[in-house]
Amino acid sequence: MATALASHSDTRQKIIDATIRVAAKNGFDRATTGEISRTAGVSEGIIYHYFKSKQDLYMSMIREKADKYRQALTEELEKVDGCENKLKKLIDFHFVNFTGKNSIFNGVLDRSGDAPVIKEQVAKIAIVPYSKIIAGIIEEGIKSGEFKEINPVIASFNLLGMMQLPALIMHFGQAGFSAEAAVDSIKQVFFGGILK
Repeated sequence: MATALASHSDTRQKIIDATIRVAAKNGFDRATTGEISRTAGVSEGIIYHYFKSKQDLYMSMIREKADKYRQALTEELEKVDGCENKLKKLIDFHFVNFTGKNSIFNGVLDRSGDAPVIKEQVAKIAIVPYSKIIAGIIEEGIKSGEFKEINPVIASFNLLGMMQLPALIMHFGQAGFSAEAAVDSIKQVFFGGILK
């Protein structure tokens, strides 16, 4: 029984990993289940055994990327003391992972922006859990006296927006600035408003 469960989990993971690779190359909209199945080394029909639809597969891919990102972020934040330093580390980590050749956007968005995203689901599985990490740090900073009395939830979404929009503009090749310049500016503006 345990071997069957491991095999089920391994096959499902192989399909998700293949989807990430194929989508990073072609964009998810143009990725076919045939190409995903060949990359995963499974039959095309087996994809539909594990996923109800291509949309379900897409959402699973996003969940997988979001979970891995938050796990890696949490591990990085555990190495840092102080709430201000944790948020600075978070901003740096965000830009490393959301800009450049290995951007999380690759596979999630193609260059045309035509990704079959269901906004409520993406918010639920990726954005809200990420904002909770940020809000927790802000709340801790308020309690320790590092930060002003502000609404941690709203502040977390403010910081997310400040990070995400420049990274997205960079992904689509429309930015007239570097990731380093964006990081410096975000830190300046955000900490100028939150530090006591």
